[in-house]
Amino acid sequence: MKLHPLRGKTVLVTRGKEQAQAFSDKLRQVGAIPIEIPLISFSASEHNEQIGQCVRELYRYDWLIFTSANGVRFFFPFIKPGTKLPKVAVVGKKTATALEKHGIQPDIVPDEFVAEGLVEALKPIIQPNERILLVKGNLARPILKEALIRIGATVTDLVVYETKINESGKEQLIDLLQKRAIDVITFTSSSTVQSFMRMLDEVDWVPLLEQCVIACIGPVTKQAAEKAGLRVHICPERYTIDDMIKEMGTYFS
Repeated sequence: MKLHPLRGKTVLVTRGKEQAQAFSDKLRQVGAIPIEIPLISFSASEHNEQIGQCVRELYRYDWLIFTSANGVRFFFPFIKPGTKLPKVAVVGKKTATALEKHGIQPDIVPDEFVAEGLVEALKPIIQPNERILLVKGNLARPILKEALIRIGATVTDLVVYETKINESGKEQLIDLLQKRAIDVITFTSSSTVQSFMRMLDEVDWVPLLEQCVIACIGPVTKQAAEKAGLRVHICPERYTIDDMIKEMGTYFS
C-alpha cells in the first residue's frame, strides 16, 4: 500500500480553535501530524440590540448574505424557529454547509469561494434598490458591500462576531520554528497571516521559515502572505480544506 506523501509531515494549523479540529482530523487521516496553534479567536459581537432589530425586520430585506460559516454560527441564535428568511446567498461551500445544518438551502453559492465570486454570481440577479442584509465579522473586506452598492442595491452591514488576534501560543510557535519542527505552515485567512507575523515581530524570522512550506487556502490569503514577505508554495484552485490537503500531497510527491 502506497503511503500518502504527507505521512509524517508536521503541519501547523493556525485556524481558530473551533475550526481547527476538523482540519486536524483530516490531516491525521492521511498520516500527517497536526500541531494546533490558533492564531485567531472568535467571539460574539456585543451589538445584540442592533442584531435583534435586524432579525425582527428580516421581512424588509430581499436578500440575506453570509460571508463566512462564523457569520451563520453567531447569527442563528437570534433566529426563532419558523422565522421566514429572505433569499439567501453565501460566499462558499463551507458557509453553505453551516446553513444546511439549520435546514436552509442557500439560493446562491458561487463557483469561486471569495467575495468577488459572489459578486459575479449576484450581478445578473440583484435588482436596483433591492435591500440586502450583509451578515459578517468585524474584519470582513469591504469589497462585497461596495460592489453591491454599485449594482444599485441598498446594503445594511450587520457585524455578528469579532475576530481577535490570539497570542497565547507565541512562545510555542517560536520554539517550534527554532527547532525546525514544522514542515508546513497553513493559513486559512488573512487574519491568521497577520497574527502570525505579529507574533514574529521581534524575531529574525526569515531563516526560521527557510525549511517551511507555506500553504494558503485561497488568493486573498495568499496575497496577504506575500504582502507580509512570505513565499507561498501551495494555493489550491478550489478554496477548501480538502483541496488544500490534496495540493499539499501533490507538492510533497
